[in-house]
Amino acid sequence: MKPSMGRLGQGPGQVGQSGAKGRSATLLTMIAGIDLGGTQVRVAVARPDGRIVATSRNHTAVLRTPRRVVEWATEQVTRLSDGEPVQCVGIGAPGPTDPARGVLVNPPNLPGWWNVPLAAMVREVLGSPAHLENDANLAGLGEYHHGAGRGTGTMVYITWSTGVGAGLILDGRLFSGAHGAAGEVGHMILDPRGPLDSCGQRGCVEAYCGGGALARATGATAEALFDGAANGDGEAAARVREAATQMGYALINVANLFDPEMIVMGGGVTRSWRQVAPVLEQVLRSSPFIKPKRRPRLRRARLGDRAGQVGAVEWAREHL
Repeated sequence: MKPSMGRLGQGPGQVGQSGAKGRSATLLTMIAGIDLGGTQVRVAVARPDGRIVATSRNHTAVLRTPRRVVEWATEQVTRLSDGEPVQCVGIGAPGPTDPARGVLVNPPNLPGWWNVPLAAMVREVLGSPAHLENDANLAGLGEYHHGAGRGTGTMVYITWSTGVGAGLILDGRLFSGAHGAAGEVGHMILDPRGPLDSCGQRGCVEAYCGGGALARATGATAEALFDGAANGDGEAAARVREAATQMGYALINVANLFDPEMIVMGGGVTRSWRQVAPVLEQVLRSSPFIKPKRRPRLRRARLGDRAGQVGAVEWAREHL
């Protein structure tokens, strides 16, 4: 896949279609963000104020191994920064991660990536500090700074796709927990006698709502299920409503745990926002304990698949 590049001089978190030529000669240093996913790897370079000036992406499956991913990503950072020194690199990757050691532990959607010292590998090539975080956390950080969560102080970002995860912004700071595992909303238990989840627990949010669980239960992809519901398939519509209802109960738990001003929903399922949002709102409003004054606003994410790279850049900024 030919790398795509972003346009110089746009606002924070914005990307376009041209390269980094024409960059101001007064720009002395850069920062970078790497967003590693099971499908794509995205790289962004930015000014120290977080303004993205160029981007590139490639297919993870084409690169395949940790070493080749690091080689390609660092080559892009060097190329896109056009020889300017890179002060810091933020890296978002699928969990579980160990941010303190910069290690990617054993992500289910990256088979064979066991205990990969990703931050150290990037640091070794670029000679710049590199900091690893969970990709959902950094997507949340991106939405907080440049997306739907702008202007809030306490916000929870939930990604609802094949799985379910979350990024927690508490009092303006990303909260990762004692072991880097905070925000595992998908593994909150709704019913201990419920269906077995891939994590080994029963009745997890992900077992009811995750796209993978829905596909296993119905024999159709989650995308096909939601499309069927939108096109009048009664059985598909009932499945979608049940999944959204269970997610609504998860939102009640999130509201009671973190008392956020806003919950921002991202991920593939939000492409069907018109189907799921009314159900989510209805369930959230049904709680007699969460009074209207403290009920969080529910918003759809704005950055789409750019949230991870925008958040990775912000993570680099926070470590300057």
